[in-house]
Amino acid sequence: MITLVVSDIFGQTKSLEGFVNELDGSTAICSPYPFRQGHIDRDEPLVYQQFIETTGHDKYVEKVVEAISSKQPDLIIGFSAGAVASWRALAAMPIKSATKLIAFYPGQIRNHLQLHPKCDVDIYFPYEEQHFDIKPVIEHLSGVHGVNCYRTRYSHGFMNSLSENFCAQAYQHYTRVCQGNIEEAIKLKLANRRIKSGLELTM
Repeated sequence: MITLVVSDIFGQTKSLEGFVNELDGSTAICSPYPFRQGHIDRDEPLVYQQFIETTGHDKYVEKVVEAISSKQPDLIIGFSAGAVASWRALAAMPIKSATKLIAFYPGQIRNHLQLHPKCDVDIYFPYEEQHFDIKPVIEHLSGVHGVNCYRTRYSHGFMNSLSENFCAQAYQHYTRVCQGNIEEAIKLKLANRRIKSGLELTM
């Protein structure tokens, strides 16, 4: 059981590593940057500018495709820009490449509503977004087969302690949600192995 965690614009930080360490099974991190982020500027507009100048959304999608191809994860958990990059990457890959995507506050997904990843997707939206109305986005995506949308009471960035919108209560709750999905994926994988083994014995 492998979980791929795709970071937001802050990259691989101590905060993200703390989240990953709370999850069972094997985990891997995909970041837009080629190095671990040490000292982090909490000014999100500056961090976003760094992200655009060094990587950008399209190149991040390419990095996620590479990570999925090499790690072959069962579950993908993406945050913000990483959630959208995962959505786009899974839609671009020719075959089903994961069992499920859990996407937290993927604001840019509004520009990629025509895409359909080849796996189940749970999307956790903030209560509102600053730059667009999330209601029609949720309405559209809720009509896509395999996609479940949830509008939370929290603000964009609630899972990242570096964000001004971080919420410890939400973080604890949704970390448990992610862990629950991992446990379900492990059970499913074990069941599939038993079925496959049984078929091989009867052949």
